[in-house]
Amino acid sequence: MRQACWYDSSFAAAGQRTKRIVPSSTAIAPKWFLFTSASVVFHSAFLLFLVQPMAGRMILPWFGGTPAVWTTCMLFFQTMLLAGYGYAACLVKLQRPCRQAILHLALISIGFLFLPITPAEHWKPLDGEFPTWRIMCILAACFGWPYFLLAASSSLVQAWYSRESSGSSPYRLYTLSNIGSLSALLIYPWGVEPLWTTTQQGWIWSVGFVALAVGFGLLAVMLWRSKVDSSQTDTNSFSPQSWSREPHIRDRVIWFLLPAMSSMMLLGVTNYLCQDVAVIPFLWIAPLCVYLVSLIICFDRDQWYYRQWYCLGAIAAIFVLIALSVIEFLQRYNGDRVALSTQLDIRLTIGVYLTMFFLVCMVCHGETVRRRPSPHRLAEFYFSIALGGAFGAFVVAILSPMLFSTYVEFNLGILLCLLLSLVALVHDRYGPMTVALLWRLKLFGIGLGLSLAIIVSGQWLSTDPSRALPQVRNFYGTLTVREFSHDEPEHHGLALFHGSTMHGFQFKAAEKRRLPTAYFTKDSGIGMGLNAAHATGPLRVGVVGLGVGTLAAYGKAGDTFRFYEINPLVVQIAKNTFTFLRDSEAKIEVVSGDARLALEREAIQEFDVLILDAFSSDAVPIHLLTDEAVSLYLKHLKFNGLIAFQVTNRLLDLASVVAKHAEKHKLHSALILQQRAEYSDVTPSAWLLMTRNASLFNDPKILESKVPISIDQRVPVWTDNYHNLFQILRANQR
Repeated sequence: MRQACWYDSSFAAAGQRTKRIVPSSTAIAPKWFLFTSASVVFHSAFLLFLVQPMAGRMILPWFGGTPAVWTTCMLFFQTMLLAGYGYAACLVKLQRPCRQAILHLALISIGFLFLPITPAEHWKPLDGEFPTWRIMCILAACFGWPYFLLAASSSLVQAWYSRESSGSSPYRLYTLSNIGSLSALLIYPWGVEPLWTTTQQGWIWSVGFVALAVGFGLLAVMLWRSKVDSSQTDTNSFSPQSWSREPHIRDRVIWFLLPAMSSMMLLGVTNYLCQDVAVIPFLWIAPLCVYLVSLIICFDRDQWYYRQWYCLGAIAAIFVLIALSVIEFLQRYNGDRVALSTQLDIRLTIGVYLTMFFLVCMVCHGETVRRRPSPHRLAEFYFSIALGGAFGAFVVAILSPMLFSTYVEFNLGILLCLLLSLVALVHDRYGPMTVALLWRLKLFGIGLGLSLAIIVSGQWLSTDPSRALPQVRNFYGTLTVREFSHDEPEHHGLALFHGSTMHGFQFKAAEKRRLPTAYFTKDSGIGMGLNAAHATGPLRVGVVGLGVGTLAAYGKAGDTFRFYEINPLVVQIAKNTFTFLRDSEAKIEVVSGDARLALEREAIQEFDVLILDAFSSDAVPIHLLTDEAVSLYLKHLKFNGLIAFQVTNRLLDLASVVAKHAEKHKLHSALILQQRAEYSDVTPSAWLLMTRNASLFNDPKILESKVPISIDQRVPVWTDNYHNLFQILRANQR
C-alpha cells in the first residue's frame, strides 16, 4: 500500500515537525488525469490574473488615471475570489465529483454570454461622482461572472485531485496555481499590452476562456469514468484522525488575519508607487508579483520559510522604511518641500519598498501555511484566506477613505506587521541560533519595535495647528491646505497639496492676492503664452486641471475660462478656500469629470488657448498625453490657437513626449523653463507651447526664454495602446 508523508508545525513551536502517515486507499490516478488537472489549474490561474491588469487598463482613463482605480479593482477581484471559494466549498459537498464538474462546466458555458470582456462605451462615467461604485458596477457587469468561475476552478480541481490521488498533496497544485498567476502578471506589461489594443486583448482572453471550458469538459469525462470510492477516501485518506488535531479557533483566526494584513500592505505599497511615480500596469503588477512569489515559496515546501531570518529581515526592512519616512516628514515640517525621493534613485526607492513588502509577505504567508489543515478542510482554508484578503482590500479601498484624511492604513499595516514579526520571533524556541544569542536578538527587536511604534505614532499625531488647515481625502487622493510664511508679512499665504505635491498657492495680502503664483507666474511659459494670445483680443481658454484656480488671475473682461476638474473636493477648495475664481474678471465655468471624456462629449469649443495642467503631480495621467488625446485637443482648438502643456516632473522627461506629438502634427513648439526664486511667488516649472501660428512665438519674451528641445528618437509617439515610462526616466534617476 502506497503511503504519503504530511508535515505540520504549529505557530508556537516552529521547528518541531511531526511526520504522520496517511494511508492511500486507492492507487495514484493515471498520469493523463494528473496532467489535465495541472493544466487546468495553471490555465485558470493564468486567465484569473491576466484579466486583472487588463480590466484596470481598460477603465483607467475613464476615472482620471488615479491610483485608486487599481485599489478598487483589487477590492472587486478579492471579493469575487472570496465568492468563488465559497461556491467551491459548497459544491464539493455534493456526493460525486463528476456532478460537480458537470455543474461547473454548465456555469462556464453561461459565461460565454459575457464574451468578449470589453466594457462598452456607454459605461463611461458622466462626471467624477461616486467613482468607486461605478467601477464596481462596470467590473461586475463585464468581468464578474467569468472571474467568479475562474476563482472557483483551482479549488475545485484540487479537491478532485485529492480524491483521485489519495495521499498526494493538493497544496502543490496551489503552488502551480500561483505560478500561473505570476506568469500572467509578468507577461502582461511586456508581452500583451505593447502588442495588442485593449479590444484585441479582450478577444484573446475570451478565446482562452473557451479553451478552459474544453479542459473542464475533459475532466468531467475522466471523473465520470473514475472508479474511486468517495466514501472510502473521505473516511480514510482525509480523516481527521490521521492528523494530530482539528483546527483550533486560533488557527481559523490566523487564516483570516494574516492574509488580511498582507492584502493591506499590498494595496498600501501599490498606492505609494502609483502616487509618486505613475499609474501604469507595471507598478500595479510589481507588488502583486512579490505577493505571489511569497505564496509560491511558502506553499511549495515548509523548509523554504525560515522564521527567524524572515522575521528579523522584516523588522530591519521596516526600520529602514520608517527611517526614510521620518526624514521626509521632518524635511516638510522644517520648510523643505523637496520630497525625499528626489534625493534617491527612484529604482532604489521602489526596491526598498518591494523588499520590505516581500519580507512582510513571507512572514504573513509563512505563518499562515504553518497552520494549514488536512486536505479535507482545503476549501475552508482557502475560503478563510480569501476572506482575509477581501477584508484587507475593503479596509484600504472603502473604510480608510471614510475614516482617515491621510493614508494612515499603510502606517498601520507596517506597525501590525512589525508586531507580528516580533511575536513570531518570541515564540520561536528552536532553530540554528543559540538560545542566548536568540534571546539577545529578541530583546533588541522588542526594544526596536517599541521605539519605532512611538516614532510612527508621533508621525501620525504630529500636526502644526498654526500651519495645517483643511485636510480631506476621497477616491482621488489626499488634499491638504497648509499655511506658509516667511519673515515678511506680505509673503504669508495658503498652499494646496495633493499628497506631497503642491498644486498652487495664494498670498493673503490684498495687494498680492490676485498675483498668479507657483507654476503660473507672468514669467512662466503659460504666462508668456497667455500674454501673446491676449494681443488678439478677448480669449476663450480651456484649462484641464483646476488646482487652486490660479490661472483665473489672467482673466480679463470679455474672457471665458472653462476649467475641467475630475475631483469634486478640488472644486470645493478652489471656490471656498482660495479666491482666484471669485476675483477673476473673466467668466468662469467649471466642468466636473475627466477632461478627455468631457471633451469627447462636448460640441466644438473653439478655444483660443487650451492649457493642460494635469501633470504637475508625479503621478502622470497618461491618457491625457497620447496621440488620440492631442488629436482631440486640436479638434477643440481654433486653427491659430495655442496649446500649453505643463511638463514639470521630477522623474520623467515629459517634454520629449509632447514634442513628438508636435512633430507628428506639424506644430511649432517652444519649451520655456522657470527656475525657483527664494521668498517669492515662483515655483520651478516647464511649459511646452504648441501652435500652428508661428507668429505667436515672435513675442520678445518667448524668443528670449525658450530653450532647445531634446527629442529622443528612440521614443515612439505615445498612443492609447502603447506608452513606455521607462524610456523617459530622467538620467539622474536611472
